[in-house]
Amino acid sequence: MSQQIVAHAAPPIWILALAVSGANVGISLLSPAIPDMRANLLATGDEAQLVLSGFLVMLGLGQLGAGSISDSIGRRPVMLCGALLFSLAGIGAMLAPTIEILIGMRMFQGLGAAACMVMGRVIISDFYKREEAGKQLSTITMFQAVVPLLGFAFGGMLADLVGWRGAVGLMVLTATTVLIAASILLRETRLERTPPMAISRILRSYLTLLLTPKFITNAGTCAVLTAGFFAMGGFMPYHFQRLGSSAFEFGLFFSATALGYLTGNSLNRTLGPRFGLDRTAFGGSLLSFVAMSALLGVAFADIAIQPVISFCLFFYGVANGLVIANVIICAVRAAGPYSGAAIGLCGALQMAGSALLGSVIIGFGGDADFQLAISICWIVVTVGLVSAFLALDRPER
Repeated sequence: MSQQIVAHAAPPIWILALAVSGANVGISLLSPAIPDMRANLLATGDEAQLVLSGFLVMLGLGQLGAGSISDSIGRRPVMLCGALLFSLAGIGAMLAPTIEILIGMRMFQGLGAAACMVMGRVIISDFYKREEAGKQLSTITMFQAVVPLLGFAFGGMLADLVGWRGAVGLMVLTATTVLIAASILLRETRLERTPPMAISRILRSYLTLLLTPKFITNAGTCAVLTAGFFAMGGFMPYHFQRLGSSAFEFGLFFSATALGYLTGNSLNRTLGPRFGLDRTAFGGSLLSFVAMSALLGVAFADIAIQPVISFCLFFYGVANGLVIANVIICAVRAAGPYSGAAIGLCGALQMAGSALLGSVIIGFGGDADFQLAISICWIVVTVGLVSAFLALDRPER
């Protein structure tokens, strides 16, 4: 759609930024409160992890279908339904009397957040021309980096003041803001409808992507580095609790990762065009390996105290900022005619990988054994480094 056709209905960027940040809001606000929630609901470590993992799994699955549905019925209805589901499920989660109900509500939250995320990105693609779309997406990416920076701190503060339900309440407020603002200010940007795509055709496109080496190496690098970040948000609170830190203090120290991510994205605007997306991503993967190796070293040296961990997390965040956007672009380029499916599949792999890694770490006892948890993360980051190396473009002979 041309910019002239809908010039009178420019989508408010702040609404789209809030919508796209649903995953960060859903994780960063609740992560510092996990120990309090576990104690309050008498949950096991595995059950507490499912509160995060269940959200991430549905967030990934929801992204696979939201885009195709919006092609048929429009962007605005999908955005509104997603925000409504995120809000109502959030209220259910806030009032949940048992861990089982909380897990179920969080899964519905994930579906709602997925719809909001995909619509926030695709509406920009609908409305703006290529150059302006890139600029607006960069704005949203920077906003996404700021959200966890504030979310971990505010989530920890609310957990200390009013308990974990306060953190969920802030999620509800955020989702409700998107719902009300979108219903009033957001107009439809998909004027041309397409018939629903057959499920068999959708599945074939995903299978083709999974068998495309360049796609899977880039998407794999993206998935494992994202998984490392979200997994640490699941087991780190327990270690900080053993160190005597409050939930608010954990949020402040862990937000160094988000600050690093913001820094890495800023550096990437210069380094990416200068050295190439693939080489910049490989350099970021190498930095992530160094940062995780440093964390592993301090863990086994028994000097994994708050400032030292925060220092390492900052550089892990910088690495993610140099990798994530670049490998997503490279994966989409490798997808050819399946670029739309590639974006959805990249997001699904990110969330599914995060959920799986977090569950594996807690399942092996990582909530009680910090050295074990970091060792597993180190292995995963090493796989990411190898994947980034394999994704490098090499001159043809």
